[in-house]
Amino acid sequence: MVAGAGVSGVAAARLCLGRGARVTVTDQGAGSEKAGELKSSGAELHFGGFREDDFTSCDLLVLSPGIDPRLDEVCAAKAKGMPVLGEMELGFRFLESPCVMVTGTNGKSTVTTLIGLLLEAEGFEVFTGGNLGEPLCSLINSGRRVDWAVLEVSSFQADTAPTMVPKVGVLLNISEDHLNRYRDFTAYADSKFSFFLRQGPEDVAIFKADDKEISKRVPMANAQIQYFSESALLRPGGWLEGDDLVISARDQEQMRVDASQTPLQGTFNRLNLLAACMAAKACKVGPNAMNRVVREFKGLPHRVELVGAINQVDYVNDSKATNVGAVQAALGSLDRDLILLLGGRDKKGVFADLAPFMGPRLKGLICFGEAGPTICEQLQPYIKGHLVEDLATAFELSRRIARPGDMVLFSPGCASFDAYKSYGQRGDHFRSLVLEALSGN
Repeated sequence: MVAGAGVSGVAAARLCLGRGARVTVTDQGAGSEKAGELKSSGAELHFGGFREDDFTSCDLLVLSPGIDPRLDEVCAAKAKGMPVLGEMELGFRFLESPCVMVTGTNGKSTVTTLIGLLLEAEGFEVFTGGNLGEPLCSLINSGRRVDWAVLEVSSFQADTAPTMVPKVGVLLNISEDHLNRYRDFTAYADSKFSFFLRQGPEDVAIFKADDKEISKRVPMANAQIQYFSESALLRPGGWLEGDDLVISARDQEQMRVDASQTPLQGTFNRLNLLAACMAAKACKVGPNAMNRVVREFKGLPHRVELVGAINQVDYVNDSKATNVGAVQAALGSLDRDLILLLGGRDKKGVFADLAPFMGPRLKGLICFGEAGPTICEQLQPYIKGHLVEDLATAFELSRRIARPGDMVLFSPGCASFDAYKSYGQRGDHFRSLVLEALSGN
């Protein structure tokens, strides 16, 4: 049985059908057109709600990432001894190529995309997906042969992946997120580190050097460990030196990649570039491919993305910042006077952790959405915030209080689901507000 009839669930169902299984697909909603097409392939469809007997009468239960394993129906299946796997774990069991896995609280999509591009630039046949874009089961269904699979892995996917192990694993950072789904922060951090426990001495693990939650867990790793850092000279590892990304092996030999022309803004993006290049080097990518990709990669949408300037004020869309750690990364890397827009649906984030960034450069704070009152209250000892109803009102207020030379940073630090289907839709709305204002000028 496959629980969840979105893109991942449909791909998992097709994989199982293609190997002769009797498949039931269930979803709490009405199911998409693609999910409906599974019926002609022999699947039984149970939409509009979950039935416990579906979960307890199968031989294998496959969960889409959006299905909470704490649901009563899933717990009932586990109590009866049913094996429960995630879609990515199912695909991994049929994967014949080695893989790179990227996880962390922030930066996963950017680094995953970069690694895929770096491998392709070196001439490898590559699949890039997982939590980012195409599900792994879709690769298996296609029959396509690849040299490397590059996978973004969320904590939700790691929770239902008991055998997944990467040839090269990257852990970018661990900060508070999804605490509405985990028992506590320790449980969330353990999830992020889980697949590194299964690596062996022939595998490579790439960790951020100064992340205290990662450092606590490093002694449990058995792989060849490399660290990346903003300034520490780490061997084997990598660091930033001026405009160069420096990667050093144990024998002191250094590879330098020129990042002076990268379109990406902020120190955290330089570290993302560095981590991606280190992973690519572990996969035998050379400096020529690295320099080309670093120079040409323009970044992913909704991640510290400059939308435009109105009356000499830059408007930056960082809608992908769905947790406090992502907001900290953006604030810490932008050396500008700015007005910050925060809000959305609270994920139990501690907004008071933004206090160290509430210095003189922060000219204004505008809070909106469901979490607006909570954010204003937590940050009141550090800055007086403006509380408004929604993003459109926050944008209009930012236009009134911004001065030439300022930046308006839309980095919400919350989920989007109070008013939008996704962070992408939310970011598109912010972008449309800016472009509409530009056209009016």
